[in-house]
Amino acid sequence: MNEPKTPMQKFLAGKGFYIALALCVAGTGTAAWLAVDRTIDEIDDNNRSILESQPEDFSQPETVDTPQDGVSVSSGEEQPQDPASSSGGAAAEPSGSSVSSVPQSFSFALPVAGETLNPYSAGKLVKDETLGEWRTHDGLDIKAASGAPVAAAGAGTVASVEEDGLWGTVVRIDHPNGLTTVYCGVADVAVHAGDEVADRQTIGTVGVVPCEIGLESHLHFGVQQDGKWLDPLSSLGLA
Repeated sequence: MNEPKTPMQKFLAGKGFYIALALCVAGTGTAAWLAVDRTIDEIDDNNRSILESQPEDFSQPETVDTPQDGVSVSSGEEQPQDPASSSGGAAAEPSGSSVSSVPQSFSFALPVAGETLNPYSAGKLVKDETLGEWRTHDGLDIKAASGAPVAAAGAGTVASVEEDGLWGTVVRIDHPNGLTTVYCGVADVAVHAGDEVADRQTIGTVGVVPCEIGLESHLHFGVQQDGKWLDPLSSLGLA
């Protein structure tokens, strides 16, 4: 025969189980919170120690009053610059300018006497009336009658005598200082490659320049220095 249960036993048998479970959950939550709180405190302590190890004032950069080797200290005022020094060398000459390249004690003269029909174009395009094209005019067209003598502009060595479809017979003479005079449309050529020629020596006569046959009879005369076309007049000191 079962003994009657006391009020406490009845309470425990009914709701006591849930109360005990709630107490266990509360204890577990408290333990978890304590663990989290302890971790946060450790992080705060670590951050505090890092901050304390830094200099007292690190918000302003340190200024340097004494120039260091290889370092220039700006005063805050912009200084004017020399154009030559800022480009790493001497200032470049204006484009299209031509400086005389005639060596001292050496003189040149035009190969024929006559008026200028077409000047040197300094790299600019001009209309070629014969070809109907826009081209640079890299020499000087000097009016001269067909058959008129053509003289060497200065003493030198004949570099070549060649036939060209556009320029006719072309004679090139090398001179000191890297200069080469070029004579186009020469007939009755009297020199050969390798010949030494004297100043004003006759090298042929005025012939025909095929690409400029639409002009009056003339000699096309050019000057090069190291392969670059120059103004024949200024480069030879004739301007």
